[in-house]
Amino acid sequence: MISVAKILKPHGLKGEVKLEMFNKDTSFWREVKNVYIDKNIYNIIGFRFYKGFLYLFLSGVSSVEEAEKLRNKTLMAREEDVRRGDYLISDLENCSVYDDLGNFVGVVDSIEKYGSADIVNVVKMGAVSSFPFLKDLILNVDIDQKRVVVKKSKLDEVLI
Repeated sequence: MISVAKILKPHGLKGEVKLEMFNKDTSFWREVKNVYIDKNIYNIIGFRFYKGFLYLFLSGVSSVEEAEKLRNKTLMAREEDVRRGDYLISDLENCSVYDDLGNFVGVVDSIEKYGSADIVNVVKMGAVSSFPFLKDLILNVDIDQKRVVVKKSKLDEVLI
């Protein structure tokens, strides 16, 4: 199990809760169907993002009073629900990025979610560059070695 968020407070009268996410990667929320709070399972009925926060409707929580009982609780999710393949997208942070010719591109500073593709921000000598996390761009991710290899020809097309 992985800690994914903390319930900050109830929101509204129908049991919605406002959460602080522990991970900058928000894409897995589309995959996660259940979360665990104090070893109890809750189905995710609905979710939305607003100003950097996550808002959830959970099964069995239909009033502000029920939501209040969850204040400051930690949400857990099954690891297999939040992983992309062999790693979490957040595992890329602090990885060194190289192109397939061995040139150093930078160190991953952050990953942002923008609809169709996550955006990887890399820093090299104080300058920030960005590129989308695309299957045809990323050749290899080695989390143990903290190394990502990208296809240079494709990187030249999409690097900002």
